[in-house]
Amino acid sequence: MMLALALFTMLIQQALSYMTALVVPMAAPELARVLGVDVSLTGYYSGLMFAATMFSMLMVGGAIRRFGAVRMSQVSLGGSGLGLLLGLTGEVWALALGGVMVGMFIAISTPASSDILARYAPPRYAALIFSIKQAGVPLGGILAGLLVPYLMVTYGWRGVFIGTGFLCIVPAIAMQVLRGLYDTNRDLSHRFRLGQAAETLDGVIRRAPFRRLAMTVFAYCGLQGAFATFFVSMLVTELEYSLVAAGAIFSISQMAAVFARIAWGWIAGLVGRARPVLAALGVCMAMIAGSMVMMVPGWPEFLVMLIAIGYSATAISWHGVVLSAIAERSRPEEVAINTGGVLAFAAAGQFMYPLALGVWIGAGMGFGWGFALLGLPALGVGIMFAARELAEARNR
Repeated sequence: MMLALALFTMLIQQALSYMTALVVPMAAPELARVLGVDVSLTGYYSGLMFAATMFSMLMVGGAIRRFGAVRMSQVSLGGSGLGLLLGLTGEVWALALGGVMVGMFIAISTPASSDILARYAPPRYAALIFSIKQAGVPLGGILAGLLVPYLMVTYGWRGVFIGTGFLCIVPAIAMQVLRGLYDTNRDLSHRFRLGQAAETLDGVIRRAPFRRLAMTVFAYCGLQGAFATFFVSMLVTELEYSLVAAGAIFSISQMAAVFARIAWGWIAGLVGRARPVLAALGVCMAMIAGSMVMMVPGWPEFLVMLIAIGYSATAISWHGVVLSAIAERSRPEEVAINTGGVLAFAAAGQFMYPLALGVWIGAGMGFGWGFALLGLPALGVGIMFAARELAEARNR
């Protein structure tokens, strides 16, 4: 019962957290028109957001240890909602500040949920359970893809920020009833130190298994960030889709990611290790990113949909496999800290990839070739894992 309740709650928390990161990128074509700026600035917004996530990730483990995972989940959702509400000003500087707030607070969501689930998930089913929880990410994508265009068309751009902001703040308050159940492991004697960020980073870099996972999440999460930031804008500005149609395609692709995340977690549990699954994911997501070069105006919609589904089923569906691998290699009291350390590199990818793609697009280059080039590091990681797997098989 405790596991089921925790899994359901963290699934919702994860979905709302990811939704907040998508609100501005999803509304970008209309916001760019209203504010009189170029849509390529969306890359700078995402860059700021995930830069804040990257630095916050290195510190959240200590905060979770002191205050508890439920309390910090409340802080995560409440702070993200307030960051969205800053958009009501209609000022570019406020959107930028709101992006920093959203990035800083969404960093808490995954380490907090991992801290809870690592205590209740049986080791044999850990990859599957973490993957089910991480299915909240594409669920958040579905929610953003449907809700943002609806609010935009029905209530205007300010309605987007009001609706999504309060959708985070209300559940943050409601989660208070769970604190007595799951925050029993908090350590009020734990003290924050600035050196904790450096120690967390050093612990990831020095240990080879965590170092390889950090390389993986940098490449894979970077592709996720590029897709979340620019796919809808690509459909609207380059392929001439309406915002509603582009949002619908994005949402449908996220539905595929819900099932793919659970499937990859089940496969990892069946195989008994993460490496072959991560190898297959890296090669596949790089090939699909490369295929976006072929997306041009007039292309059949079902082919656009097929690429979007394939992208979501790979570049947005690996998280549960990685998180279970981190938990498996960590002592119980270090799960949140190690998760934050590894995912700081994920945030770095989400910071750098959209920023690079924004610069590429702003220079007049096409979306498709930008996505293709960003897929190369993921291909390298996939080949690295495949080579290690083959070498180990030969030794056996």
